[in-house]
Amino acid sequence: MSSIPDGKRAKIQMDRILTSAVVLSWKDLLHVSQRGLIHIEYVPGKSLQYLKIWDLTGKGEWSLVCEYWMPSGPAGLPRDGMTFSNDYHSAALAEMLETIMQHQDSFAASLVTPGGGLIQVSLPTNEESLAASACMTFAYENLGLTFAHIPTGMA
Repeated sequence: MSSIPDGKRAKIQMDRILTSAVVLSWKDLLHVSQRGLIHIEYVPGKSLQYLKIWDLTGKGEWSLVCEYWMPSGPAGLPRDGMTFSNDYHSAALAEMLETIMQHQDSFAASLVTPGGGLIQVSLPTNEESLAASACMTFAYENLGLTFAHIPTGMA
C-alpha cells in the first residue's frame, strides 16, 4: 500500500476492511468459553445492504454478535444502523462499521465467488493485528479521517 502513485489511491477490498475491523475488536468480541472463530456474513455486490457478525460458541453453535443494516425504502424491513446481540458490545467495532458502511464507495466491491459473502476470522496473530491496524489507518486517511483506535496488548 505504500507505493501509491501520486493522485491515485488504491481501494481496499471490502473483505479486507471488514476483517480488519473484526481483528481490531477481537478482545471485545470473544467470551471466555468461545473457540476463537468469527464469521462475517453479507451479500456481496456493489454495495452492502446489511452484514452480520457471528461468534462460534464453546457448544459448537453460532451466536449473533451484531448486525448492521443500511437504510432501506420498503416498510417492514429491519431498521438501519448497528445492533449488538447476546451481551456483545464493542464501541470500536460499532464506530469502524459505521465508517465502513457509510463510505462503501471508497472500498473495492467484494468479488462474487463461491462462498462469497462469508468471511471467517480466527484468532489473529500479532502480525495480523498490526496489518489490520495499518489497513484501517490507511482507509481512514483516504476518507480524510483520523483512526484513533490503536489496540493495546494485541494477540
